[in-house]
This record gives sequence, C-alpha cells and structure tokens, in this order.
Amino acid sequence: MRTFQALAALAAGFLPALVSQPSSAGERQPFEVVKGWEVERTVGDTSANPCMMTHAYEDKDDNNAANAVIFALQGSTAVLVLVYQGWDFDKEEAVKVPLFLDKKPIKVKTTWIGDGKTLRTQLPDSVVPDLLAAKTVILRFDNGNADFRIPDFAAGYESLRRCDAAPAKSANATAVPAAPAQPALPSQQRIAAYVIGLSVQRVLKECDVPSTGKQRAAVEARMAALQGEMAPLDAQVRSELKRNGESCPTADKQADFQAIMTKFIDLSPEDLIATLEKAPAAEKNTESQTGPKL
Repeated sequence: MRTFQALAALAAGFLPALVSQPSSAGERQPFEVVKGWEVERTVGDTSANPCMMTHAYEDKDDNNAANAVIFALQGSTAVLVLVYQGWDFDKEEAVKVPLFLDKKPIKVKTTWIGDGKTLRTQLPDSVVPDLLAAKTVILRFDNGNADFRIPDFAAGYESLRRCDAAPAKSANATAVPAAPAQPALPSQQRIAAYVIGLSVQRVLKECDVPSTGKQRAAVEARMAALQGEMAPLDAQVRSELKRNGESCPTADKQADFQAIMTKFIDLSPEDLIATLEKAPAAEKNTESQTGPKL
C-alpha cells in the first residue's frame, strides 16, 4: 500500500488537473463540544448558517457498528446526514424511506441521497421542534428499521445556534470570496486530506486491519463532512486513486496506517497535511545530523 505521505504528494501532483480556478473553501474550526455533539464552523462562510454539529458513536447492540448523525441549518431548511457502517449505497442513489422521530412519523415528502455509508436529505426547519424532543432518528426500510441515537440534541442545537450567531474571527475577515459565477472549490490541503480519507476509508472496508467502532464512526463522520464541498471533484479524485493503484497495508506498515488514521480523525484537514509535509523534512534533518561530518 502507498504510504500516506505519498498519497498527499500524489494529490498535490494531480490537483492542477482537478482545480481550474484559484479559489479555496474555508477550513472548519472547532467551536465547542457539548454533551457528545461536536460543533464546527466553516471559516470564511458568510452565510447565516456556517456551522454544523456531529454526534458519532458505536452501537453496542449492533456489533459495535459505527454510526454518526450530522445536522446543520441552511436558511429555512435543515440538512440531516446519517452515517452507518453497514450501508453501501451507490453514489447519488435516490432512496425513498419514511422518517420517524421516536414513534412520531414526520410527514414531509423528501428523498434521501445515498453515497457509500451515508444518507443525506434536506428537511423544512419546521421539524426542529420534533428533533429537540426526540431521542432517536428512525428510517423504516422494508427489511427493518435503521435507528440513530441523538441524545441531548437540544444542547447540541443550542451550541449550533450560538456558533451560527458568533461573529467571524477577524483574522479570517480578509478571506477571498468565491467568484459569483461558480462556488468556491476546496483548498489544495483539503483536497489532499480528502484523498487520504478515501484511502483510509477503503482500507477499513477492504483490508484486515485492527480498528474500533468509534474510529470507524469518526472516519465516516469526517468524510461525510467533506463530501459536500468535494462533490465537484469526487469522481476525478477516485479515478486518479484507482489509476495509481490500491492495495492493503503490509504487516510492517500497520503501525503507519494506525498513526495516519488517528491523525485524520484528530486533526483538521489543514493540520493533517501540514503535519505530513513536515515529517519527511524532519526525517531528512535527523539523518543529516547523525551522518558523518566532513
């Protein structure tokens, strides 16, 4: 399997073919964590709703399967993303399935859009009071229910509203807006992090590597958060990765994979790539210091 530093370099190599305009999307910065909900803000987003909230967990009643719920407001609509380790939807697959909050049916006509282990939809913000009162989001498929726990949703939602209302940091006030004719494309660092995330995701799915349900849920949540902004580039990125070859980490690379997976979960996309870029330089510097002096 390729080293993930090599994947970052690979991403940098084909970025010019993917990105044809000099624009960048703002990075997401942590706002706060409240009762299991991680709230993040997209820096540079000047809309009324630049924030999102995520709750990731492993379901002990389902063999510790990874689950995540992502929620954000978008004007008069609410965006809901559900992540489940056991799903495998086609990209942009349309899914019609009834939505329940606890035992209450939500009678809103909506289509869920599948992508691998995620389903996403947009709902009218009139469902928010029902979400605030609920403990479980339920999708009733023909072959059974898919339940997602949303404990303390109200506390997370209050944090989300505080985040949306908070003024942007002055250090980022000079961010260059996207061209009016086109939405801003992600920065090169975020694309490189997405390349690494796709590889981590594939290895967890296809290879025999140790991982916990919590780690898998965190990876899926990170990828779900990136997928929206990466949509214009996703097909090209996946095609380039496949063209350059895919394999599983050998026994001597298992520790490297674990380290990269941890960094992908714990660091922002920008910090992840900055850390990987520093590693080769640090190794080279160490070698020069320990080598023979002339």
